[in-house]
Order: sequence, then C-alpha cells, then structure tokens
Amino acid sequence: MNYKHAYHAGNFADVVKHILLVQLLNQLSQKNKPFYALDAYGGRGLYSLSSEEARKTGEAEGGIKALLKLDDTKMAQAPAAVKDYLAGIKQAKATYDNKVYPGSPWWIAHHIEKKPDTGVRGEAFEAKASEYDALNYQLYKLPIGIHHRDAFEGVTAVIPPAERRGLIFLDPPYEQEHKDFTRLINLLVAAYNKWPQGTYALWFPIKNIEAVELFYKKLKRTEMRRQLVCELNIYPNDVAVGLNGTGLLVINPPWQFDSHAREILRFLQPALKVADAPELTPDSATNVRWLVGE
Repeated sequence: MNYKHAYHAGNFADVVKHILLVQLLNQLSQKNKPFYALDAYGGRGLYSLSSEEARKTGEAEGGIKALLKLDDTKMAQAPAAVKDYLAGIKQAKATYDNKVYPGSPWWIAHHIEKKPDTGVRGEAFEAKASEYDALNYQLYKLPIGIHHRDAFEGVTAVIPPAERRGLIFLDPPYEQEHKDFTRLINLLVAAYNKWPQGTYALWFPIKNIEAVELFYKKLKRTEMRRQLVCELNIYPNDVAVGLNGTGLLVINPPWQFDSHAREILRFLQPALKVADAPELTPDSATNVRWLVGE
C-alpha cells in the first residue's frame, strides 16, 4: 500500500470526517445504552503536523489550522459537535504535544473516556504492519482494542456485536477509485445483510465526479435502506485539483443526524474555503441528502 495518511493529516477532509464522527458518537450515546464502535482502517492513530510528510503538503493549513483561527464570535455560533471536536484537539495537544493531530481511533477512544459509564466498546483494525505497530504503540493506554486485521475480513467477522447497537467507521485509502468503490459496496452489503440494524459510515474522496456518481448509482441498486450522503466541496467538481471535496456515506444514521450534518457542513464551509478557489456558496458547496430512504 503506497498511501500514507501522514501527508494528509489534519486537512479539510479530516476535519469534516472527524466532526461528523463526533456527531455520530454523541448521538449514539444519547440512549445511554451500550454500543460497539469499530474503526476498520485505524492508521497510526496519532500524526505529527511537524513531520516531513505533513510539512511537504501543508494540507493542515487549510484544515485544522484554519478552523483554529476562528474568532470567539464565530465559535459561539458553532454546532455542538464542532465545539466538542475542538475541545478534543485541545486535550490531545495538552496530552501529547502542540503539533499532534489525532486520527479516527483516537476520537473513538476519547469518546469512551468522556462517557465511561455508557458501556461503549471500541476497537480499531489496521492491516499494514508498520501502521499497526504505530497505532498499537501510540494508543495502547487508551480504552480501545487494537488489532492487526484487514477490514474486508474483519468487519463481517465481528458483527453483529454483543451490544446489538453500534457504528462501523470506514476510512480507506482509495488507491484505485473505481475498483475500491466496488469492493467497498460489496463489503457494506455483506455487513448489512449480516447486521441490518448497524450504523455504517464510509468516508470517500470527491475528486473524480464520474466515479462518485457511479458509486451512488451502484449503492442505489443495493437493497440497503436509509443511505445518507454528506458532501463538502472546497473546489467545484469541474476544477482539476487533487481533491475537490470530501464525502461521508452513512447507512442507518441516528435520528435527525441529517439535520445536524447539514448544520455542521454549512458552518465549516466558509472556515475551510480555499483562497484560490472560485467563490462557492454554502448551497453549492455542501450537500446532505438521502440517496435511499426508508
């Protein structure tokens, strides 16, 4: 696998993805009943924004660093999940160092630490040996199980969980979009057939709109119900750049998650806009819609 997330840690896609993850975890905890949370592509768990990889791309400048520059007046208007996310960033910096950026497994573990009495059980898979070693080393003290395991084998093996409720979070590297989209749909269908009550959240890049539209068409042809897509673009789809936008597919989202996601994306869009991009309105840059309903 050639992909290294260290080059992209803390970019706008990470910010959007992790705030929506925080929202999902918060809503799942509202019932005060145990649930299971799995990050199927754990990565390293923690990333340094001062690393050679991060400095080479500078992508965090348009992501977490841009968000941290918001003044108090704007932050007072932020949705609760954005405030929770920034509080988590502050804690991570205080715990590790000022240049750290936490990945998805850390956010699950952080949520469990905040709500220890709700019976949330967290796990993370990582297939690549070097990334697994880093993940296991960096998060071993946190309340999350770390496993050297491939998502395509592991996800269907651990569901349905004993808790009967839960979230499967998938954040794959997407080295070959068309091929990866097809494989991931097959994984989702297999998991859904085994555990149709579970919540599944799949991150995907928006850089080849034809590939994304084909992905949507294939999803619609499955028998999976309640498919919600959340999109935020920093460049229009007809502009040739490395990454135009970021998307999250959520199957079986908690009640009213769509309204919360819409509010979150509309708040983030002006904060994460790119100076050299054509002007985009919140209506044109963000999109939360049901791909498949009940």
